[in-house]
Amino acid sequence: MRLWVAAAAGLLLCGCSAGIAGHGEYGGGVAGPTPTAVAPASTTVTPPPTTPPPPPRYDPGRARLACTGGTVLAPKGGPYCYRMPAGLRDVSGQVKLGTGTGAAKYVTAAGLAGRDVIVVMAYRTPANSDLLPSPKIVADLQPVLTSLGQGGFVFSSKVPRTGMVDRARAFTYHARSQDSSYQSDITFIFRGRSQIEVLCQYAASPATMQRACGQLLASLQIRTVA
Repeated sequence: MRLWVAAAAGLLLCGCSAGIAGHGEYGGGVAGPTPTAVAPASTTVTPPPTTPPPPPRYDPGRARLACTGGTVLAPKGGPYCYRMPAGLRDVSGQVKLGTGTGAAKYVTAAGLAGRDVIVVMAYRTPANSDLLPSPKIVADLQPVLTSLGQGGFVFSSKVPRTGMVDRARAFTYHARSQDSSYQSDITFIFRGRSQIEVLCQYAASPATMQRACGQLLASLQIRTVA
């Protein structure tokens, strides 16, 4: 049996900022040949540039993975692991991924049947996401949503539901296919140099899959990658 999922993910981009330098100016009085008074020298100094506040730092995460209980999916050398949700099975080798997932370094999947499947993908980001504010991450995700839209996803909103997964920041979007034959909850999770995408897709068994997705996210552990 072959399961099919349409997905795409983008890597976080890092913006750079430039410093602003100040300088001082000097103006001196000049004495005439027969002065009656000498103006004192004056100096105008531009105050030094204000040092910007340090970037926010978020939970440093865990140094190692320790998923236990039941069947555990953990790609060898990967930055994540999770327990298999009740009623699902490992279908990592049976999932056909849609356009845009080729950059994923690690991919695992837990499925029920047909389009009822959860795919977990790990990407390496060029920037350390723990040093970036959440609005920057949300802004960088917008082109990803545009790409998904071009691939057939219709988003209910491009403003994410925010939360935490294994103490890492998570941004969740809900979408459906253009023909409304299936729906997806897409969660992007950021820790260090890792972006984990959890795509929960459901069609025939929405209640079962939504419950399974909640179980998977609750058990998901993410190792910090520098």
